Amino acid sequence: MAWEELEIGDVVEFNKPHPSQTVTWELIRIGAKYKFRSTKIFDLFIELKRETINKQLKKIIKKKEE
Repeated sequence: MAWEELEIGDVVEFNKPHPSQTVTWELIRIGAKYKFRSTKIFDLFIELKRETINKQLKKIIKKKEE
């Protein structure tokens, strides 16, 4: 699983949970860093580098509907 497969709107699951126990995230921005919004808590965001995504990405749960 790699960052090249991700598109805006995808819902992903990471290996380690956030301290808020959130495991699933929605991709909202692609750039030098990728920005994700929590699917559990609306106002919670994280930004990850591509290298970190390659290590932490467990699976893509839902691809963006076209």
